[in-house]
Amino acid sequence: MMDFDPVVSVQLPLSERVLDRLADILFASDEILDMIGTQPRYPDESTLDVEKSVRRVYNQVNDLMKKLTD
Repeated sequence: MMDFDPVVSVQLPLSERVLDRLADILFASDEILDMIGTQPRYPDESTLDVEKSVRRVYNQVNDLMKKLTD
């Protein structure tokens, strides 16, 4: 993944810049879900709360990206 370059990004249309940032959020939330899913111990209540919240963010960002690309 490329690092965010503000000089280059201002030359891109707003929709592409927004989609790029949303993709970063989607990628990070997916990584968090993978970390939670591969932990060696049984999930506790706080882990389940985090998973639920992150999954909600993932789904919301995914839906928003679909709307923006249609």
